[in-house]
Amino acid sequence: MEVGVGLPTNLRGTNKDLVLRWAAAAESAGFASLCMGERLTYSGYDWVLALTAAAAVTSRIRLLSNVIILPIHPPGVVAKQALSLDDFSGGRFSLGVGLGTPLDDYDVAPSPREGRGRRFEESLQTIRELFRGEPLVPGTRAIGPAPVRAGGPEILLGSNGPKALRRAGRFADGAVTWSFGADPEEVRRMRAVVDESWRENGRAGRPRFVCGCYYSAGPNAREDLAAYFHEYYPKVLPGQVEQLLGAVRTVTPEAIRDTVRQMEDVGCDEFIFVPVKPDIVHLEGLAKIVF
Repeated sequence: MEVGVGLPTNLRGTNKDLVLRWAAAAESAGFASLCMGERLTYSGYDWVLALTAAAAVTSRIRLLSNVIILPIHPPGVVAKQALSLDDFSGGRFSLGVGLGTPLDDYDVAPSPREGRGRRFEESLQTIRELFRGEPLVPGTRAIGPAPVRAGGPEILLGSNGPKALRRAGRFADGAVTWSFGADPEEVRRMRAVVDESWRENGRAGRPRFVCGCYYSAGPNAREDLAAYFHEYYPKVLPGQVEQLLGAVRTVTPEAIRDTVRQMEDVGCDEFIFVPVKPDIVHLEGLAKIVF
């Protein structure tokens, strides 16, 4: 199993120098991928800007959008961004897409909340066609640049829920999931849904399966985790901060090592640790623990 790490780009207080230093250090340490998600109604950088910056200072490590809120975007624009980043990085980009939480981001985009599931499926189908070089409007050129890999960048469906994960076999190359508690049984259930969807749609081979959780590996690991949760989650999931904090166990070296072993046993292809503080100490601490 490979181990990836999140970029500190969706954290309040991040900056250009930290993003570039973090990306280069993650590659040097041996992490398999760098990821970041999309939030409009919170501090942090745009996913295209941040992943392009990371691509510019690295040459090996993969890049993953984890995840883009696909229904708030025109699919042709996302295809252009993905193909551009794919080419710019030398084929290292994977497109992670989901419905997004919280729904505030739909309101400020703006994009209607209603019908987002239907738009999500339609956009995934459209992006696949665009990745194959098919012009969707007669008489127009295909969206480019041409993909580095045949069929375009890998597409991972981002979700935790069974209903959404069942779309993976039809529309994606696999799934990128999340478990606050890095719970192997929860992850095993999500993996089973994705595998079943794969079989139901007659797909050959096996889906790529990625999971992730928060981690804190600095000298004040628990305090840093609590500070982030109390700052970020009151508006996202009102009344659930203490419950979420109680679920997260990846704040000690022992728990992080156990998580890596357990997720490999469950069958994850990759597990991603997402930081809670924009401080390079957390990246260095994680590298010492897992490598």
